[in-house]
Amino acid sequence: MKKVKVMLLLATLGLFSCNLQAQGFGGSGSRYLQLGLGLNQHYSIYSDYNKAYNTNYGALNFQMEFGVHKYIGVGFMVGAEIAVRTSGYYSGGVYAPGYVVPSNSPYWSLGIPVGFIANFHFLQLIADKTGKDFANKMDVYGGLNIGSGPVFRNVRKQYNNDPYYDSRVGALFFIGPHVGFRYFPNEKIGVYAEAGYGKSLITGGVIFKM
Repeated sequence: MKKVKVMLLLATLGLFSCNLQAQGFGGSGSRYLQLGLGLNQHYSIYSDYNKAYNTNYGALNFQMEFGVHKYIGVGFMVGAEIAVRTSGYYSGGVYAPGYVVPSNSPYWSLGIPVGFIANFHFLQLIADKTGKDFANKMDVYGGLNIGSGPVFRNVRKQYNNDPYYDSRVGALFFIGPHVGFRYFPNEKIGVYAEAGYGKSLITGGVIFKM
């Protein structure tokens, strides 16, 4: 009789474990690795006459998230970004947001953002409250992000022999909200899409359950 009880207990635990793995977000103790491509817009500061740029970057994003609660995950992200145009600048203390550097901009920039994230996975909460299983393979979440990192401005050509156009090292900053969607066709690998402001305007790629 004891053996039967033990077998039933193990079977119950096994089913419970499989159900956790099948969830779009596994809650506390779960880990997720995201690799994606996207478009970022970061505010970059340099110590010269043209002090700041609001720059659009094409980017490779790497993100790790750790479940710390049934519906909450926190983590970090790093990236590598390249930009060839800017959408605003400071000149003599005056910001000109409408100014757009033309396609023959004398600069190209490399940025390395490093940031922190916090996500609330509300689709899982809705599924639990309604007793439905639509969150088994899907995950919808919202969150906040903040970060900084070095940015390298490189001259690809001189502009009107202006001495201010030279290579510089600066810093980028970002903060903002984001929303995302994940879909797992199997227990370990899925795809994701994310939009917002801060670490990325829009990004998408592949996600792995660790």
